[in-house]
Amino acid sequence: MISNHLSLVEQLRPKANELAAQVERYLAAGGKIEEAEPYNYKPKPISYSNQMPPAPKPFVRRRVEAPPPPPTAFDARQQARERLVDQVRGLSSKHTQVEVAAAVGISRKAIYNIAKEHDITFQRPTRGGANDALRKEQADARDAKYAERIRAFLELGISRRQCCGKLAIGNKAFERIIAAHGIDYPKARQGRTSCAA
Repeated sequence: MISNHLSLVEQLRPKANELAAQVERYLAAGGKIEEAEPYNYKPKPISYSNQMPPAPKPFVRRRVEAPPPPPTAFDARQQARERLVDQVRGLSSKHTQVEVAAAVGISRKAIYNIAKEHDITFQRPTRGGANDALRKEQADARDAKYAERIRAFLELGISRRQCCGKLAIGNKAFERIIAAHGIDYPKARQGRTSCAA
């Protein structure tokens, strides 16, 4: 089937005729159309070759030295503890454990733990402590008073358990005192609540 629509050339012919009439009027009025010189551009001839393109350079990853990581809180605590251990070790040769604890400003338990962990020994105290002569004298005087009261309770026929309760001491301390002072305090027999005096 033939289309009844005009082609694009035929459709634009009236505009082309009008443009040609305008050009003729311009030339009749003395106008001149200038023609520019042709542009002498010559494209580069295409060259065909059978050579393969050069191989690309291999990619080499540069090794960059990583900066050292920032110190963590654990590292800071570890360094502070090492400085504290060095300070305690330096003071331990001339001072007792109590004096070192007061000088460093931490508890005696912390000083004890540091000394146990790092094998640090301190000077023995000249007085005071568990083996002090004054403390031993006070303990012996206290035990002598307890021994007098134990003898009195023995005469009354009170059991060991009741005697410990009245003196407010433990069974181990009671046995230590009667062994040190040679007191024969019999134990309660089965079925009886008091010792035979």
